[in-house]
Amino acid sequence: MDSATRRINPIDLEIYWNRLIGIVDEAGAAMKRTSFSTVVRESNDYTCVMLDADGALLAQSSWSVPGFIGTTPHSLRHFLAVYPRETLSDGDIILSNNPWIGSGHLNDLTMAAPVFHGGRLVAFVVTVAHLSDIGGRQWSASSTELFEEGLHMPVLKLYEAGIRNEALIKIFEANVRLPGQVVGDIEAQVVAINVVRRRLLEFMAEYGLKDIGDIARAVYDVTESAVRKQLRDIPEGTYSAEVEGDGWNESIRIKATVTVEDGRIRVDYTGSSPQVRYGVNESYNHTHAYTVYPFKCMLAPGLPNNDGFIRLFDVVAPEGLIVNAKFPAAVGARQLIGHMLQGAIFEAMAGVMPDKVQADSGTPLTVLVFKGLDIESGESFQQITFLNGGIGATRGRHGEPCSSFPANISNTPVEILENLAPVRYRQKRIHEGSGGGGEFRGGDGQIVQIESCWHQTMTVALLTERTRKAPRGVLGGESGACGFVRKNGEPVVETKGVVELAPGDVLEVALPGGGGLGTPDASGTP
Repeated sequence: MDSATRRINPIDLEIYWNRLIGIVDEAGAAMKRTSFSTVVRESNDYTCVMLDADGALLAQSSWSVPGFIGTTPHSLRHFLAVYPRETLSDGDIILSNNPWIGSGHLNDLTMAAPVFHGGRLVAFVVTVAHLSDIGGRQWSASSTELFEEGLHMPVLKLYEAGIRNEALIKIFEANVRLPGQVVGDIEAQVVAINVVRRRLLEFMAEYGLKDIGDIARAVYDVTESAVRKQLRDIPEGTYSAEVEGDGWNESIRIKATVTVEDGRIRVDYTGSSPQVRYGVNESYNHTHAYTVYPFKCMLAPGLPNNDGFIRLFDVVAPEGLIVNAKFPAAVGARQLIGHMLQGAIFEAMAGVMPDKVQADSGTPLTVLVFKGLDIESGESFQQITFLNGGIGATRGRHGEPCSSFPANISNTPVEILENLAPVRYRQKRIHEGSGGGGEFRGGDGQIVQIESCWHQTMTVALLTERTRKAPRGVLGGESGACGFVRKNGEPVVETKGVVELAPGDVLEVALPGGGGLGTPDASGTP
């Protein structure tokens, strides 16, 4: 424990730490309330984090998406390679949606801004939001290269010394189908950044602080010490597991080899499937984030996330694998791979952490993107809806039905979709019995039937998984049931493609259930 930790007593540190979390929570709430799209406002597909002056993660907003939180330190390093610290000014905001710089696909816009106090750089704030549209083809897994997937913004300044770059805004407006929503959400990110700037300076003035470096180091030291204590309970060694996903034309394999040694954890994805032609490939940043997160759940679920935890992990993902695809691979539906990483990690650790692991969940998150255009009248719409399957069981607890893991993204309410798109829900119910049996049952998925009420043919992009490869149970638990996609009662063969719905057509989507944990008793009762 270094001198910084000794200088701050535990009571003061707790106060400081909670104040910093409160700042990013307030910023996150402001972003959610001022956003224009249901993606941010209803589904919580965003994050707001504070990093120290060295770019280490210090505090995250409570509603943050794990896949965004873990990418922000990587993103900031890329930003600073283009705009070094010494060139930054108060009022600067940098942005990019490059998948290899940000959080994995073009729809996610990452922004970063420095915070200055007395002319000195004291922190950074980073926000990420999934934009409702980014141009290109309709958001789907069917693209075959990045350039089909939409507008690609390199690392640029949206604001310089407080002055907005109007040309960038015009570029966004000219390239997306929903310019009002997209620009509205961009400004919501700016609102969140300004909240952090203002509140952090108020906090520092209140406590007479010149910087927050000592607080940050103390937070990291306390976190690292707590996590290392947990790591000592894991026998050193190497553990591995594989999970399979549907893929596109053929199934994909994710192999995770976990090495616990010298108080550190190394996860190596060597042996996983190579990258594929279609847009389910992952970038390294997103893979890193969803590799560390399941360990966070096992080792320190109640501890606020920060660099003191992240620094204990090494993630190896050789370039060219589906978990670290090479530019310009299509990556639009990268979450269909990223959300499955937890299954491989939990299964790998089940033998040595049986009371901490979770069975594979009915993930990845299912996304439906509805779009229509009447060429004669110019009338159009596009709307995204999110759906969750069942969560895998844990020791002492059955899995929850229709809940988000590991994405932390909410189901889109029925009323929202029906009000913003010409569709009607015919049915929304629990996918009964889809959770895997076991001493503890997996959570059930859900089934929805959605009817087209559009006066012309609409298209629906299907971003689904687990229609052929079921989520597995652990420690003797049974697998959950697969999901399915049907149109007017007939199976849809390509469940990651784009389907057309004529007026009155009904799309039925079933989400998989989570795996069970532990062997069912002799009577067969789960």
